[in-house]
Amino acid sequence: AHSASEFLHQQGIGLVITDHHTLPQVLPQAAAVINPQRLPASHPMHSLAGVGTAFVFAQALGEKMGKPELVEDHLDLVALGCVADVAILRGDTRYWVQRGLEALRNPHRPALIQLMQNAEITPAHLNEQHIGFSLAPRLNALGRLGDANPVVEFLTSSDSQAIAVFAAQLEGYNSQRRFLTDQVFLSALQQIEQDPRVLDYAVLVLHHPEWPGGINGIVASRLVEILQRPVILLSSPPAQPMRGSARSVEGINITEAIASAQEVLIGFGGHPMAAGLALMPDKFHEFRRLVSAHVELQRAKNQQKPVVMVDAWLKINDLNLNFVEELEKLAPFGAGN
Repeated sequence: AHSASEFLHQQGIGLVITDHHTLPQVLPQAAAVINPQRLPASHPMHSLAGVGTAFVFAQALGEKMGKPELVEDHLDLVALGCVADVAILRGDTRYWVQRGLEALRNPHRPALIQLMQNAEITPAHLNEQHIGFSLAPRLNALGRLGDANPVVEFLTSSDSQAIAVFAAQLEGYNSQRRFLTDQVFLSALQQIEQDPRVLDYAVLVLHHPEWPGGINGIVASRLVEILQRPVILLSSPPAQPMRGSARSVEGINITEAIASAQEVLIGFGGHPMAAGLALMPDKFHEFRRLVSAHVELQRAKNQQKPVVMVDAWLKINDLNLNFVEELEKLAPFGAGN
């Protein structure tokens, strides 16, 4: 958002950017660009999600104000956001999620208490799976199908009636999201069936005028699991730019591949495993060719082959309650752990 940051600079308005996505070659003009990607890969904060980055910034402000306790109250949201964003659970990220899960097991936020009730979660037994598969989808559904901003008011509200109404609306959005996900998934499979040549490319790139933009990423993830290759799904309304989401497989940096075609794009951004992008319809075929060629290069360079990760060979007798209790000490589990 260079033009926006430049405009603020011209108006004499200070700007601080917190983000965690892959850095562009030129950073926007700002008083500070706080992004864990600017740290060495070995740094314990390198895998922080956007919510973790904002939290660390808030911590620094709290210490400067002499009120560090103001920030600690938000650890529940840090855990919620890091797991929802599938952050790599290593270093500081894992530590903050551990602390946040403790806070969520004794919730003080009325909105989260209501969400847990609707999802039939007992707070004392809550773990990262409950966030990933129950709480996060409910909260994400609104942003995928509408405007996510009201969630801020929801999470900070103490009005029990308003909270109950909004939480019920989230249930409706989540049901709609599930229905639309199935529809887009079936539509994508139908396209592959009708034109199997789309599988000749190293990246599966599909588009449809009626696919809701917020659903593309979920369906792309599902297709990646089945096809074991990167997938890009685009919404293509008539006479408008195509916009969509990309998901990748281990060993293929999809944002790097998309960047190789940036001369035909309106914009893009993301991580090694996921990205968003926009392009004009007349550039579709050229984009597909360029991004596939780059993925082929990455494959050749990495000599990538399908791998089955085995953490340990165990005898059946080893799988007892003591083993489970020992294993649980390594939680929270998820990406990277």
